[in-house]
Amino acid sequence: MRKTLAIVLAAIMLLSCASLTAFAEEGWITLRVEAFDRNIAGFNVEDCMQLHYAQEHFGDPNHIKLVFVPFSRWDEPTLITNAMFGQTAPDLCMTYNGELINQAIDDEAIWVLDDLLNEYGPNIKAFLGDELLTYGQVDTDEDGVGEQWYLPARRLSVTNVGNFIRQDWLDKLGMEKPTDLESFEKYLYAAKEANLGGQQTIPMHLDLYESNPLYNVVRLTDAFLDFSQITEEDWYAYARNHEMLPGSKEGYRWLNKLYNDGILYENFAINDDAAQDSALVQGYFGFFTMQPDQPWRTDKNYQIELEKNVEGGKWTTVNCFLNESLNKRLHDVYAANGMSIFIPKTASEELAVAAIKYLDWMCVPENMFFMQNGIEGINYLGVNEDGIPIDVQSADAVADEYKMHAGDICFISNGLFYGSDEKNAAAIAIPFKGYEDEVVASNADALCDKWTQISFTVPIQAETDFGSMVKSKQGEFLTAVLRCAPDQFDAVYDDYIEQILNVGARDMIEEFREAYKAGNIRGTFPGNE
Repeated sequence: MRKTLAIVLAAIMLLSCASLTAFAEEGWITLRVEAFDRNIAGFNVEDCMQLHYAQEHFGDPNHIKLVFVPFSRWDEPTLITNAMFGQTAPDLCMTYNGELINQAIDDEAIWVLDDLLNEYGPNIKAFLGDELLTYGQVDTDEDGVGEQWYLPARRLSVTNVGNFIRQDWLDKLGMEKPTDLESFEKYLYAAKEANLGGQQTIPMHLDLYESNPLYNVVRLTDAFLDFSQITEEDWYAYARNHEMLPGSKEGYRWLNKLYNDGILYENFAINDDAAQDSALVQGYFGFFTMQPDQPWRTDKNYQIELEKNVEGGKWTTVNCFLNESLNKRLHDVYAANGMSIFIPKTASEELAVAAIKYLDWMCVPENMFFMQNGIEGINYLGVNEDGIPIDVQSADAVADEYKMHAGDICFISNGLFYGSDEKNAAAIAIPFKGYEDEVVASNADALCDKWTQISFTVPIQAETDFGSMVKSKQGEFLTAVLRCAPDQFDAVYDDYIEQILNVGARDMIEEFREAYKAGNIRGTFPGNE
């Protein structure tokens, strides 16, 4: 089906061509590039050092004016979807929203990139490699050959999520790090009883992201899954609906108990990053889940800020969500592909060429190095024997005009690239001066008993059609089943599972199952190992 976006493309192309005529008279065009905005204090996405560098070294020589268009990182899936359907998307886009990509391919609303890559993208092809490029290929005309509809960013580290606990609270309680759910629960209740964060003590942080409401929760509830009752086929069929797998209900029952006992963050369903950041650094929380290096990042360093407010305050990694049916502490990890990079069809052919040229320029080693690391003596103070920056400065340690964010601007690479897998691995902890051992330990925990996230090598029409509605209903489900009274839990849970099925999950599950049977799958099943 070629619908929705496709019907407006002819008119949009005419408008684009008209606007480009004016630029062509001056010999310049304007390339609008999406850039994530993480609200880093003092960092202006639209007027940053990386933009100035790219303009000078790429834009000016090619008569291309670069404009970075900011999109809030955590609202990105919704914002870019709205921009696509409103025909206001930048000329070069990136997203983690798989449903949007599938819909755009179905509507032929994005550029097929094969010819553009072959002519203007030699460095892109070398950096990504043939195997990784296949993640962005879809055989829409069913001739046995996939077309390159989007570029998968190269993910250099597959770690996904880390779990963090207050070491100073454990010390005050005389406890060791929890190693299973029972010891973790004892820590939570003891921390609340002792009011270790003062009157605002919140033993366990939890978050609901609108774009993927069960993102954080599933790692907790997967510890309750009964893999003796889960087949490999079911694992793929319920890839987006772990709440329906055997044992998961008990995981949500456990979270319901924690919520009703005042252990969980009461406002988990409210998307207020500022309030949560404040609580984390003021020392109210006793546990949270984010990226494996999050407590020590230079752009938002929870550890340093906690130390300023709480004497002896310390975040440390914890690995306690033991699944007893497998005797594993399961951690889902990313596949080799990162975010999806695409060019909307609302961009003219001239702009599509400019977009590929810009990405190709980004893949040149010296350009990537600057865009990811900045200026020696300002953003970092030197390099080691492998040429890897050392003494990397935090965002608040440099003047506003030198603030940067590598991954959001140099997005062809999800992670810092230094020329080889060995150097990339060695570099992971180097930027975190004083916390190198903690970062190494956290990444090791995040790779413990890992399984690769599920994806499919063919478009799943049901996910395109219903994925957003299913996620929305999952958000309602999570809020309801955690907040309801314990004696209402079973009824509320069962009712919402049926609602999730009815808004499209049933169709997704069946189509996923068929894709599994046909062998059109990527990812791993923890029960096989």
